[in-house]
Amino acid sequence: MDAQAAYQKLFEYTSQRVPLSTADFELMKQYYHLRKVTKKDFFLKEGTKNFLQGFVVDGTLRVFYTDTKGSEHVLYFAFADWWVGDLSAFHFDDAATLNVQALEESYILEIGKEDLEYLFEQIPALERLFRIMAQRTLAVLQKRFLMTVSAHAEERYQELLQRHPGIEQIVAQHQIASYLGILPESLSRMKKKLLSVK
Repeated sequence: MDAQAAYQKLFEYTSQRVPLSTADFELMKQYYHLRKVTKKDFFLKEGTKNFLQGFVVDGTLRVFYTDTKGSEHVLYFAFADWWVGDLSAFHFDDAATLNVQALEESYILEIGKEDLEYLFEQIPALERLFRIMAQRTLAVLQKRFLMTVSAHAEERYQELLQRHPGIEQIVAQHQIASYLGILPESLSRMKKKLLSVK
């Protein structure tokens, strides 16, 4: 992917949400760096420190954690125009508790904490953008939590397909099952049931 095209996507995403001048954008380009993450490679691994936060320019990644028994739990999938990282660890200078792994070749514009804080000082609109994103993330997590405790797996599965058509061509069935909090066999049965209804 061409770096200029990547920066243009970041500019479009940002300027659609907050006012951004050409000078602001030129400054941002000095601190965001394009990184290619090949399929199965990690943008972030749990236990690491001094890691980066990233804007997904292209590709698909999964964000997950591993419990004490070694089982993986998918929190969400990240697509183009999403932000990835471990927000809590990033802001509190803790070791990461999350993993971010590419499910296909992906391109991310990454930035470190000190550089981001500097940009917040120089571009107040950028700090406002991150506040808006934090509020949106909290709202999405609240909705996901409520769906998890109140909706059947079938409803959660259909909601996932509605929000992300074509996700099954990119994401493995066992990872979708992990996201839904069910076993892969349960997902297979559920899919057969849904197909028989159509």
